[in-house]
Amino acid sequence: MPEIPAVPCPPPPAFEGQDSIRKEYVHLGRSDMVLLTSWRRTEDGEFSLSARWPAPTSGLPYDPRMLTQTVRQSGLVIAHAAYGAPLADHTLLNYFDLTVTPGFEVPPELPCDFTVEVTIKNAKKRGKKVSSLDMEFRILREGSLMARADSEFGWLSTRVYHRLRGEHLAVDWNAWPLPAPVDPRTVGRQTPADVVLATGKHPRHWQLRNDVDNVVLYDHPVDHVPGLALMEAADQAARAAVYPVSFEATTVTSTFERYTEFDRPCWVEAEILPAGPGETSVLVTATQDGNTAFRSRLSGPCGQALSALTG
Repeated sequence: MPEIPAVPCPPPPAFEGQDSIRKEYVHLGRSDMVLLTSWRRTEDGEFSLSARWPAPTSGLPYDPRMLTQTVRQSGLVIAHAAYGAPLADHTLLNYFDLTVTPGFEVPPELPCDFTVEVTIKNAKKRGKKVSSLDMEFRILREGSLMARADSEFGWLSTRVYHRLRGEHLAVDWNAWPLPAPVDPRTVGRQTPADVVLATGKHPRHWQLRNDVDNVVLYDHPVDHVPGLALMEAADQAARAAVYPVSFEATTVTSTFERYTEFDRPCWVEAEILPAGPGETSVLVTATQDGNTAFRSRLSGPCGQALSALTG
């Protein structure tokens, strides 16, 4: 596909009968991180939402955190507002697959507006309550498809969740050691505050660093490492694995296998896999206490050496 030019985005058209977004629907305490502005049902099992991203600050063509947050927030809004998933229930993500249009970028120094189309592929209930939703997401800008995502959102009652988490429910928030970040250039970030990896025990091996000042990933205290923080770690690890060659993942497949705790080290390791000419594929695995917690495979075009950053 041809590269997509970075042009200012006009305001999206108003939806007829649109509903505003409650921050409670997206499980956030900070209103400034609510990316969605409205939603509506277009037909049975089909929905359309409007989203606005803030002006990018990462120095990347787009901020991967904004993309994953948009999918996360869209799924939560549809689940709560359209399917009645109780706000008190606890959300699970079993998998999160993402495909990005090559050349996708957002205009620098300007907010950008998107449309998110959501299709419910399968809805399951436990009694009268929704227990899981298989969702497909299409993120469009000015009518052009920018990204697609597939994910399964599930819910557990507070009683079941408390039994499952046990002693891990009690977290001494922000009391864990915070190791020094790796060089931001090696993970494709501009500032140490955006880096979620610390030096590990050998090459292509890092320790996850949970810096709660990174409010995009840590909006409020929780009892386990957020899934989007693990996906951000995977993106950074894939970039670091091939540094100083540039890398932008266009396909990402991720699975969440167990909760990642704050009070023990989580190790992130990258393995470069066989790929076609001009392509890179990296498998990133996060482990804790010897058990796999998260796994992600990121693939995309392999670029030139980042001489501007390394020189």
